[in-house]
Amino acid sequence: MDLSKRPSPKEVKQMFQLFKPLFWLNDPVFYDAHLIPKEGPVLFVGNHTLLGLWDASIMWFKLYNDKDIFTYSLGDRAHFQVPFWRTLAGKFGMVEASRENCTQLMKDKQYTLVFPGGAREAFKNKGEAYKLKWDNRTGFAKMAIEHQCTIVPFSAVGAEECYELVWDSEEILSSPLGTLLKQFGARKDMVIPLVKGVGLTPLPKPQRFYYKFGEPISTEKYKGMLKDENAIQELKSTVRQSVEAGIQDLLEIRNNDPNKTLFKRILSQMLHK
Repeated sequence: MDLSKRPSPKEVKQMFQLFKPLFWLNDPVFYDAHLIPKEGPVLFVGNHTLLGLWDASIMWFKLYNDKDIFTYSLGDRAHFQVPFWRTLAGKFGMVEASRENCTQLMKDKQYTLVFPGGAREAFKNKGEAYKLKWDNRTGFAKMAIEHQCTIVPFSAVGAEECYELVWDSEEILSSPLGTLLKQFGARKDMVIPLVKGVGLTPLPKPQRFYYKFGEPISTEKYKGMLKDENAIQELKSTVRQSVEAGIQDLLEIRNNDPNKTLFKRILSQMLHK
């Protein structure tokens, strides 16, 4: 992994132009970004929203544009099996999730983002909106303890409502199509659900996005406790609770937001001109 191969400011600006319509439609709001440490290593740990298409990208541009933070994201190896996408994603900081890559990022004091729920959390089933699917995954906690990396929990709300689940991955796997996918060795957590956005199209509904950063969690107290399972579980639980609390706060904020819909935001802008 060559950390020197970053996009130039011009390339980031060009890419941001492509994302501008998304920012306009979703009008993201961020809370408590001032809590982010000014120096790394920092590990952002948060919830993956449905399909995982927009949450990381919007947050990436926000951190880059507002705080001059270049964020590396740990991605599933499946990302790197897709031509063109692997090149584009890699250029903008996505690296394959591995112990070696994570170690290098932390030793180089970088800002790194990880979704412990991975594909399973992105490809949710019905009734699982904003539920964490971390299962027994503790890798992020172990790496943070080993390298004394500060963890910044974050929560995201909004993307779950961009799509309606028509046929979730569990239903697909229970169908004849699922039988065929299993025969071809498809990973269960990589079965993409069938969704609809605007009308019957795959275009996402213009929902407002909300992000919240939690209090940084120091791993200093866990120094030398890498093999202590209780310490690892305690750190994981602390991070998880912060993410879940952030989700609940954002859901409440959204419920009370007079401009949460695109129509209300346009109307508000017109009235205040």
